[in-house]
Amino acid sequence: MLNETLADTFEATVHNLPEPALERDYFFHDVRVTCQTDHPAMLAILDEMLGIFPEPEKQLGEFKYIVLCYESVAHFPVQLPASRKRTATVRLLTDTRLKYYVDRTSRTEYQSYEALPPVNGTVLTAISRSQNVVLTQLELPGQYQATFLRRYVFLLALGQFMSRFGFEPCHAAAITAPWDNEQGALIIGASGSGKTTLSLGCANIGCGFLGDDLMMLRKTAVEGIISAYAITHEISVRSSSLHLWDSLDFLRSYPVDIRDKRYCSIEEVFSGTSRMHTPVRLLLFPSLTNETQSVVTRMSKASTLQRLVDECMSTVNSNPQAQAKTFLFLSQLAEQAPGYQIAIALRANDGPQIVRSLFTGELND
Repeated sequence: MLNETLADTFEATVHNLPEPALERDYFFHDVRVTCQTDHPAMLAILDEMLGIFPEPEKQLGEFKYIVLCYESVAHFPVQLPASRKRTATVRLLTDTRLKYYVDRTSRTEYQSYEALPPVNGTVLTAISRSQNVVLTQLELPGQYQATFLRRYVFLLALGQFMSRFGFEPCHAAAITAPWDNEQGALIIGASGSGKTTLSLGCANIGCGFLGDDLMMLRKTAVEGIISAYAITHEISVRSSSLHLWDSLDFLRSYPVDIRDKRYCSIEEVFSGTSRMHTPVRLLLFPSLTNETQSVVTRMSKASTLQRLVDECMSTVNSNPQAQAKTFLFLSQLAEQAPGYQIAIALRANDGPQIVRSLFTGELND
């Protein structure tokens, strides 16, 4: 079996399951994703993730995503090849170690997660772009927190494959102007910089909301405009932010993760604010301060590009060609949209009004 292609291995594995495989078609914007799994709990998570995307008028491509559960790692039908190269090792926010590999032909990529009870068991994801197949193998579902599977396994696997269709992942939030979904802002910064605080505040005053932590960017084939695309409408709110709006009070009863964050859909907080995609017209770099008033500063194109490189250039992919491609992409983004630093005064909560003024052009000078 190990000598067969990934697609053949999958087909043989699913064909021999003791119970029929569960299958459902979804979309990620204009890409069809056929999901197959042997466990209903996995299908429920995938449905929650991908069920938000409507069927597009025009389909760009398609691929298959398979999630299979086993009693132990030894039963995984696809194992790390003996001849492989490790491309990166990262420590996730859960403290789980994730190692990236490619095989000797560079045709199959692997994401290998070390077990870290009680957060997660072992995970091995294999990505075959030539076969249009992504396969995630898990131990028994009870060994994983649902949030971990959704945010750190399934989203990472799908996100990495989506580069085939022109999507580039970006650690950022994104919103739209209250009056125009074609005016979008990308809010970029490290964890704790205020992305969620600012994006939720903007949603509170009528802005559209795409996401508060992770986005996809893609350049249109005809116009050459870079747009932001939602990955999930889930938000994560720290306890220290619950007092900002009365609409967050219901989250006090929600469970918290190790970072003291609570998770819910944006529609549970501000109904009707979720958006799917928007052209990027503003680049915002927030920071939190204890001052009494927020301050916005226009950035030069050079400093905007430098911040984009610092925040968005992944250290996972060390391939020089891929890095050069990402740099050119970020360079175009810096040319397309002006950059602003926003020092957000937590006590004033006036950041959303500043963003609204930037959309109208009142502060663009």
